[in-house]
Amino acid sequence: MREFFKSRRFKIILAIVAVILGGMLYAASTGGVATLPERMLSYVVVPVQKAAAWVSNGITDFLSVFFDARENYEENIQLKEDISDLRKQLVDYEKIKTENERLKEITGLKEMNPDIEFQPAGVIARDPDDRFGSFTIDVGILHGVSVRDPVVTGEGLVGYVSEVGPSYAKVTTILSPDLNVGAVEIRTKDTGNITGSVETAAKGLTQLELLPKDTQVKAGDIVVTAGTSGFFPQDIIIGTVEEVILEPSGITCTAVIRPVSEIDEIKNVFVLTDFLGKQTGDSLSDALEDPEEKSP
Repeated sequence: MREFFKSRRFKIILAIVAVILGGMLYAASTGGVATLPERMLSYVVVPVQKAAAWVSNGITDFLSVFFDARENYEENIQLKEDISDLRKQLVDYEKIKTENERLKEITGLKEMNPDIEFQPAGVIARDPDDRFGSFTIDVGILHGVSVRDPVVTGEGLVGYVSEVGPSYAKVTTILSPDLNVGAVEIRTKDTGNITGSVETAAKGLTQLELLPKDTQVKAGDIVVTAGTSGFFPQDIIIGTVEEVILEPSGITCTAVIRPVSEIDEIKNVFVLTDFLGKQTGDSLSDALEDPEEKSP
């Protein structure tokens, strides 16, 4: 033991302790103010500490990408599921909205025409080459639909079924010259024939022909189906008068009619499969083949 106290190692330890104690006593005597050597040392140590902190933070951020990847992945999956649910809810909402609109139209149609039987339908295609706005609906023979069945909306007449398949039908609209329906203006009771033309169809209009030359029909008057032919029920609104023109012959007048339904915007319709006084079977075929024989 005596040899240790006399050794060089002991003397070094003793010197270190003495320096530490001396520094502590000096710091206490200066109130904790950094000494000159400490300040000088800080110029070297502080930049090193900052660099070390920057590296440490960089490593932490880099590793956090991997540590948080699983959590982010699960959050993304949940967000995708939430978005999918919202889309389904939106689709359901649109379906309910459409059905509600149909129910309102059906209620109004039944109130005005309690004897009518009809089949709701949706527009599934339009013919871009047809200037008269024909379209295809999603009902056909399997739904009780037949050729010449009238097609309407809750607002009024749209056209008629010109072609029918098992589960589809093509509709010719009131803009077409292929449609001919007896009509009456409800104020004056003047009658005429609704048919389209290229000129009026280009403007989304149709026309009421064969009005008497002294007709009192004027702009704003309402035109409805006459219901005398058996092809269309009575009192289905067709549209309103835009103007009345005297024909070059000077014998008759023609009224330009704005349909009550915008043909190009129709999405849902009703096919009138039965109504009071409807022409059926051979009587309808005969009328189509030789309409002159059916005239009085």
